[in-house]
Amino acid sequence: MSIPSYTITTDTITVIVSGKAHTVRKGATNFLALKQAILEEDWDRVPNLLTVAKSVQAWADGEFALTGNKVQYQGEDVPSELNKRILKMITDNVDPKGLLRFWERLQKNPSWRSVQQLFPFLAHEGIPIDEDGCFLAYKGVRDDYKDKHTGRVDNSPGAVNEMPRNKISDDPRTACHYGYHVGALSYAKSFGSRVVIVKVDPADVVCVPYDSSQQKMRVSKYEVIGNWNGRTLPSTSVTKTDIGVENKTKTGVTEGPGVNDKPIPRTTGRKSRAVELDPKLWEGFDEMDEVDLLAQSLDALRKYAAHVLKIVGASKIPGGKRALVQRIIEVR
Repeated sequence: MSIPSYTITTDTITVIVSGKAHTVRKGATNFLALKQAILEEDWDRVPNLLTVAKSVQAWADGEFALTGNKVQYQGEDVPSELNKRILKMITDNVDPKGLLRFWERLQKNPSWRSVQQLFPFLAHEGIPIDEDGCFLAYKGVRDDYKDKHTGRVDNSPGAVNEMPRNKISDDPRTACHYGYHVGALSYAKSFGSRVVIVKVDPADVVCVPYDSSQQKMRVSKYEVIGNWNGRTLPSTSVTKTDIGVENKTKTGVTEGPGVNDKPIPRTTGRKSRAVELDPKLWEGFDEMDEVDLLAQSLDALRKYAAHVLKIVGASKIPGGKRALVQRIIEVR
Protein backbone atom coordinates (compact mmCIF):
# COMPACT_ATOMS: atom_id res chain seq x y z
CA MET A 1 0.00 0.00 0.00
CA SER A 2 1.03 3.64 -0.34
CA ILE A 3 2.43 5.49 2.66
CA PRO A 4 -0.53 6.56 4.83
CA SER A 5 -0.80 9.75 6.86
CA TYR A 6 -0.20 9.06 10.53
CA THR A 7 0.44 10.72 13.87
CA ILE A 8 2.21 9.07 16.79
CA THR A 9 2.07 10.51 20.31
CA THR A 10 2.95 9.01 23.68
CA ASP A 11 -0.60 7.77 24.17
CA THR A 12 -2.17 7.40 20.72
CA ILE A 13 -1.52 6.44 17.13
CA THR A 14 -3.77 7.81 14.40
CA VAL A 15 -3.56 6.43 10.86
CA ILE A 16 -5.62 7.60 7.91
CA VAL A 17 -6.38 4.85 5.40
CA SER A 18 -8.70 5.43 2.40
CA GLY A 19 -9.80 8.70 3.93
CA LYS A 20 -10.81 7.12 7.24
CA ALA A 21 -9.01 7.89 10.51
CA HIS A 22 -8.19 4.99 12.84
CA THR A 23 -7.01 5.82 16.36
CA VAL A 24 -5.35 3.22 18.59
CA ARG A 25 -4.68 4.11 22.22
CA LYS A 26 -1.77 3.04 24.38
CA GLY A 27 -2.57 -0.17 26.20
CA ALA A 28 -4.66 -1.56 23.36
CA THR A 29 -3.75 -5.06 22.24
CA ASN A 30 -2.53 -3.85 18.87
CA PHE A 31 -0.78 -0.60 19.96
CA LEU A 32 2.85 -1.81 20.10
CA ALA A 33 2.63 -3.91 16.95
CA LEU A 34 1.14 -1.01 14.98
CA LYS A 35 3.78 1.39 16.28
CA GLN A 36 6.58 -0.98 15.32
CA ALA A 37 5.16 -1.51 11.82
CA ILE A 38 5.01 2.26 11.25
CA LEU A 39 8.52 2.89 12.58
CA GLU A 40 9.84 0.09 10.38
CA GLU A 41 7.84 1.49 7.43
CA ASP A 42 6.17 -1.88 6.95
CA TRP A 43 3.18 -0.31 5.20
CA ASP A 44 1.70 -3.59 3.94
CA ARG A 45 1.34 -4.76 7.54
CA VAL A 46 -0.27 -1.58 8.89
CA PRO A 47 -3.87 -2.23 7.65
CA ASN A 48 -3.97 -5.55 9.53
CA LEU A 49 -3.00 -3.83 12.78
CA LEU A 50 -5.58 -1.05 12.89
CA THR A 51 -7.99 -3.11 15.02
CA VAL A 52 -7.50 -5.84 17.58
CA ALA A 53 -9.55 -8.29 15.54
CA LYS A 54 -7.39 -7.72 12.46
CA SER A 55 -4.27 -8.12 14.62
CA VAL A 56 -5.37 -11.58 15.78
CA GLN A 57 -6.24 -12.60 12.23
CA ALA A 58 -2.87 -11.36 10.98
CA TRP A 59 -1.02 -13.48 13.54
CA ALA A 60 -3.28 -16.50 13.08
CA ASP A 61 -3.32 -17.01 9.30
CA GLY A 62 -7.12 -17.10 9.21
CA GLU A 63 -7.71 -20.06 11.58
CA PHE A 64 -8.50 -17.83 14.55
CA ALA A 65 -10.78 -14.81 14.95
CA LEU A 66 -11.58 -12.31 17.69
CA THR A 67 -15.15 -11.53 18.76
CA GLY A 68 -15.20 -8.85 21.43
CA ASN A 69 -12.34 -9.94 23.72
CA LYS A 70 -12.81 -13.62 22.91
CA VAL A 71 -10.32 -15.51 20.74
CA GLN A 72 -12.11 -18.17 18.72
CA TYR A 73 -10.84 -21.19 16.83
CA GLN A 74 -13.13 -22.42 14.06
CA GLY A 75 -16.02 -20.53 15.64
CA GLU A 76 -15.54 -21.77 19.22
CA ASP A 77 -14.05 -19.84 22.15
CA VAL A 78 -10.66 -21.04 23.36
CA PRO A 79 -10.31 -21.57 27.16
CA SER A 80 -10.13 -18.38 29.22
CA GLU A 81 -6.55 -18.95 30.38
CA LEU A 82 -5.33 -19.47 26.83
CA ASN A 83 -7.41 -16.48 25.67
CA LYS A 84 -5.74 -14.29 28.29
CA ARG A 85 -2.23 -15.43 27.33
CA ILE A 86 -2.82 -14.89 23.61
CA LEU A 87 -4.14 -11.35 24.09
CA LYS A 88 -1.29 -10.47 26.45
CA MET A 89 1.31 -11.62 23.94
CA ILE A 90 -0.29 -9.54 21.18
CA THR A 91 -0.44 -6.56 23.56
CA ASP A 92 3.28 -7.00 24.26
CA ASN A 93 3.92 -7.31 20.49
CA VAL A 94 5.10 -10.90 20.92
CA ASP A 95 4.21 -13.42 18.23
CA PRO A 96 1.53 -15.70 19.75
CA LYS A 97 1.74 -18.33 17.02
CA GLY A 98 3.22 -20.86 19.44
CA LEU A 99 0.06 -20.66 21.57
CA LEU A 100 -2.16 -20.85 18.51
CA ARG A 101 -0.29 -23.90 17.23
CA PHE A 102 -0.53 -25.42 20.72
CA TRP A 103 -4.33 -25.19 20.54
CA GLU A 104 -4.35 -26.72 17.06
CA ARG A 105 -2.19 -29.62 18.25
CA LEU A 106 -4.36 -30.12 21.33
CA GLN A 107 -7.41 -30.66 19.11
CA LYS A 108 -5.75 -33.89 17.92
CA ASN A 109 -5.73 -35.34 21.44
CA PRO A 110 -8.50 -37.99 21.44
CA SER A 111 -9.18 -37.74 25.19
CA TRP A 112 -11.55 -35.05 26.51
CA ARG A 113 -10.26 -35.67 30.02
CA SER A 114 -6.62 -35.26 28.97
CA VAL A 115 -7.43 -31.95 27.33
CA GLN A 116 -9.12 -30.66 30.49
CA GLN A 117 -6.35 -31.94 32.78
CA LEU A 118 -3.56 -30.35 30.78
CA PHE A 119 -4.32 -26.74 31.67
CA PRO A 120 -3.84 -27.11 35.47
CA PHE A 121 -0.49 -28.75 34.74
CA LEU A 122 0.60 -25.89 32.46
CA ALA A 123 -0.18 -23.43 35.25
CA HIS A 124 2.90 -24.63 37.16
CA GLU A 125 5.94 -22.37 37.02
CA GLY A 126 8.44 -23.01 34.27
CA ILE A 127 6.30 -24.97 31.78
CA PRO A 128 6.57 -22.90 28.58
CA ILE A 129 5.13 -23.46 25.12
CA ASP A 130 7.56 -23.36 22.21
CA GLU A 131 7.22 -22.02 18.69
CA ASP A 132 6.01 -25.39 17.38
CA GLY A 133 3.06 -25.46 19.79
CA CYS A 134 4.60 -28.14 22.02
CA PHE A 135 5.38 -27.60 25.69
CA LEU A 136 8.59 -28.16 27.63
CA ALA A 137 8.68 -30.06 30.92
CA TYR A 138 11.23 -31.82 33.12
CA LYS A 139 12.16 -35.44 33.72
CA GLY A 140 14.23 -36.90 36.54
CA VAL A 141 16.58 -39.67 35.40
CA ARG A 142 19.62 -41.61 36.62
CA ASP A 143 23.15 -40.33 36.18
CA ASP A 144 23.49 -42.54 33.09
CA TYR A 145 20.30 -40.99 31.61
CA LYS A 146 18.29 -44.18 32.08
CA ASP A 147 14.82 -44.10 33.62
CA LYS A 148 14.59 -44.58 37.37
CA HIS A 149 12.15 -47.52 37.41
CA THR A 150 13.52 -49.96 34.83
CA GLY A 151 16.95 -48.58 33.99
CA ARG A 152 16.33 -49.47 30.33
CA VAL A 153 14.83 -46.35 28.71
CA ASP A 154 17.43 -43.96 27.27
CA ASN A 155 16.87 -40.29 28.12
CA SER A 156 20.07 -38.81 26.78
CA PRO A 157 19.73 -35.56 24.76
CA GLY A 158 18.21 -36.24 21.37
CA ALA A 159 16.38 -39.40 22.42
CA VAL A 160 12.74 -39.80 21.36
CA ASN A 161 10.68 -42.31 23.34
CA GLU A 162 7.27 -43.51 22.24
CA MET A 163 4.81 -46.24 23.16
CA PRO A 164 1.25 -47.07 22.06
CA ARG A 165 -1.27 -44.79 23.71
CA ASN A 166 -3.56 -47.69 24.63
CA LYS A 167 -0.77 -49.23 26.70
CA ILE A 168 -0.75 -46.25 29.08
CA SER A 169 -2.97 -45.87 32.13
CA ASP A 170 -5.40 -42.98 31.74
CA ASP A 171 -6.80 -43.24 35.28
CA PRO A 172 -5.90 -39.99 37.13
CA ARG A 173 -6.66 -41.65 40.48
CA THR A 174 -3.65 -43.93 40.01
CA ALA A 175 -0.44 -42.04 40.78
CA CYS A 176 2.23 -44.31 39.33
CA HIS A 177 1.24 -46.65 36.54
CA TYR A 178 2.14 -47.64 32.99
CA GLY A 179 3.40 -44.83 30.76
CA TYR A 180 6.20 -42.31 30.37
CA HIS A 181 6.23 -39.72 33.15
CA VAL A 182 7.30 -36.07 32.83
CA GLY A 183 6.54 -33.22 35.18
CA ALA A 184 7.15 -29.87 36.76
CA LEU A 185 10.61 -29.04 38.07
CA SER A 186 10.00 -29.83 41.75
CA TYR A 187 8.63 -33.26 40.84
CA ALA A 188 11.51 -34.06 38.47
CA LYS A 189 14.16 -32.98 40.99
CA SER A 190 12.71 -35.35 43.58
CA PHE A 191 12.58 -38.24 41.16
CA GLY A 192 16.11 -38.56 39.81
CA SER A 193 19.74 -37.56 40.30
CA ARG A 194 19.82 -35.80 36.92
CA VAL A 195 17.16 -33.59 35.29
CA VAL A 196 16.60 -33.29 31.56
CA ILE A 197 14.28 -31.02 29.56
CA VAL A 198 11.70 -32.78 27.39
CA LYS A 199 9.42 -31.62 24.62
CA VAL A 200 5.86 -32.94 24.52
CA ASP A 201 3.17 -32.60 21.87
CA PRO A 202 -0.13 -31.81 23.67
CA ALA A 203 -1.75 -34.45 21.46
CA ASP A 204 0.38 -37.07 23.25
CA VAL A 205 -0.76 -36.27 26.81
CA VAL A 206 -2.60 -39.27 28.27
CA CYS A 207 -3.21 -38.48 31.92
CA VAL A 208 -2.45 -35.97 34.69
CA PRO A 209 -2.73 -37.86 38.00
CA TYR A 210 -4.43 -36.14 40.90
CA ASP A 211 -1.53 -36.72 43.30
CA SER A 212 1.49 -34.42 43.65
CA SER A 213 -0.72 -31.36 43.03
CA GLN A 214 -0.91 -32.30 39.34
CA GLN A 215 2.83 -31.78 38.92
CA LYS A 216 3.34 -34.84 36.73
CA MET A 217 1.72 -36.50 33.75
CA ARG A 218 1.82 -39.65 31.68
CA VAL A 219 2.52 -39.22 27.97
CA SER A 220 2.82 -41.56 25.01
CA LYS A 221 5.76 -39.75 23.40
CA TYR A 222 8.42 -37.19 24.27
CA GLU A 223 11.73 -35.89 22.97
CA VAL A 224 14.70 -35.11 25.22
CA ILE A 225 16.05 -31.78 24.03
CA GLY A 226 18.86 -31.41 26.57
CA ASN A 227 20.12 -31.13 30.11
CA TRP A 228 18.48 -28.80 32.60
CA ASN A 229 20.53 -25.61 33.02
CA GLY A 230 19.89 -25.25 36.75
CA ARG A 231 17.32 -22.50 36.33
CA THR A 232 13.55 -22.56 35.92
CA LEU A 233 12.38 -22.17 32.33
CA PRO A 234 10.04 -19.29 31.44
CA SER A 235 6.40 -19.81 32.38
CA THR A 236 4.81 -18.55 29.15
CA SER A 237 6.66 -19.19 25.92
CA VAL A 238 10.15 -19.88 24.60
CA THR A 239 11.90 -19.50 21.27
CA LYS A 240 14.55 -21.72 19.74
CA THR A 241 17.10 -19.06 20.74
CA ASP A 242 15.94 -19.23 24.37
CA ILE A 243 16.53 -22.97 24.60
CA GLY A 244 19.79 -22.90 22.68
CA VAL A 245 19.09 -24.90 19.54
CA GLU A 246 22.36 -25.73 17.78
CA ASN A 247 23.48 -23.42 15.01
CA LYS A 248 24.31 -25.10 11.71
CA THR A 249 26.89 -24.03 9.17
CA LYS A 250 26.09 -23.98 5.47
CA THR A 251 27.54 -27.49 5.22
CA GLY A 252 25.29 -28.74 8.01
CA VAL A 253 28.13 -29.18 10.51
CA THR A 254 27.56 -27.93 14.02
CA GLU A 255 29.65 -24.85 14.66
CA GLY A 256 32.33 -25.04 17.31
CA PRO A 257 34.72 -22.44 18.76
CA GLY A 258 36.25 -20.21 16.13
CA VAL A 259 39.94 -19.78 15.52
CA ASN A 260 40.07 -17.05 18.15
CA ASP A 261 38.41 -19.22 20.81
CA LYS A 262 41.50 -21.26 21.71
CA PRO A 263 41.87 -22.14 25.41
CA ILE A 264 43.86 -19.59 27.40
CA PRO A 265 46.64 -21.18 29.48
CA ARG A 266 46.27 -20.73 33.21
CA THR A 267 48.59 -18.33 34.97
CA THR A 268 49.08 -20.56 38.00
CA GLY A 269 52.32 -22.21 38.99
CA ARG A 270 51.58 -25.69 37.68
CA LYS A 271 51.36 -26.49 34.01
CA SER A 272 47.96 -25.91 32.43
CA ARG A 273 46.13 -28.86 31.00
CA ALA A 274 44.37 -26.61 28.49
CA VAL A 275 44.97 -27.80 24.95
CA GLU A 276 44.41 -26.31 21.55
CA LEU A 277 40.99 -27.47 20.41
CA ASP A 278 39.67 -28.92 17.24
CA PRO A 279 37.31 -26.06 16.24
CA LYS A 280 34.38 -28.48 15.89
CA LEU A 281 34.79 -31.10 18.58
CA TRP A 282 35.99 -29.21 21.68
CA GLU A 283 38.52 -31.92 22.45
CA GLY A 284 40.02 -31.29 25.86
CA PHE A 285 37.10 -29.55 27.55
CA ASP A 286 35.75 -32.81 28.98
CA GLU A 287 38.89 -33.31 31.08
CA MET A 288 39.32 -29.73 32.28
CA ASP A 289 38.80 -28.94 35.95
CA GLU A 290 37.16 -25.77 37.21
CA VAL A 291 40.32 -23.67 37.01
CA ASP A 292 41.04 -24.71 33.43
CA LEU A 293 37.46 -24.09 32.37
CA LEU A 294 37.48 -20.62 33.90
CA ALA A 295 40.50 -19.84 31.74
CA GLN A 296 38.46 -20.30 28.54
CA SER A 297 36.44 -17.60 26.81
CA LEU A 298 32.81 -17.24 27.81
CA ASP A 299 31.74 -17.72 24.20
CA ALA A 300 33.63 -21.02 23.90
CA LEU A 301 32.17 -22.25 27.20
CA ARG A 302 28.65 -21.42 26.06
CA LYS A 303 29.13 -23.28 22.79
CA TYR A 304 30.60 -26.28 24.62
CA ALA A 305 27.72 -26.27 27.11
CA ALA A 306 25.06 -25.96 24.41
CA HIS A 307 26.43 -28.16 21.64
CA VAL A 308 28.41 -30.84 23.48
CA LEU A 309 26.71 -31.12 26.87
CA LYS A 310 23.30 -30.16 25.45
CA ILE A 311 22.52 -27.81 28.33
CA VAL A 312 19.24 -26.10 27.47
CA GLY A 313 19.52 -22.31 27.51
CA ALA A 314 23.24 -22.32 28.29
CA SER A 315 23.65 -18.74 27.08
CA LYS A 316 20.86 -17.60 29.42
CA ILE A 317 22.38 -18.85 32.69
CA PRO A 318 22.80 -15.81 34.98
CA GLY A 319 25.88 -15.29 37.11
CA GLY A 320 28.53 -15.03 34.42
CA LYS A 321 31.34 -17.45 33.64
CA ARG A 322 31.62 -18.95 37.12
CA ALA A 323 27.94 -19.95 37.23
CA LEU A 324 28.19 -21.48 33.75
CA VAL A 325 31.31 -23.45 34.68
CA GLN A 326 29.61 -24.75 37.81
CA ARG A 327 26.71 -26.02 35.74
CA ILE A 328 29.05 -27.58 33.20
CA ILE A 329 30.76 -29.53 35.98
CA GLU A 330 27.42 -30.64 37.45
CA VAL A 331 26.09 -31.88 34.11
CA ARG A 332 29.33 -33.44 32.96
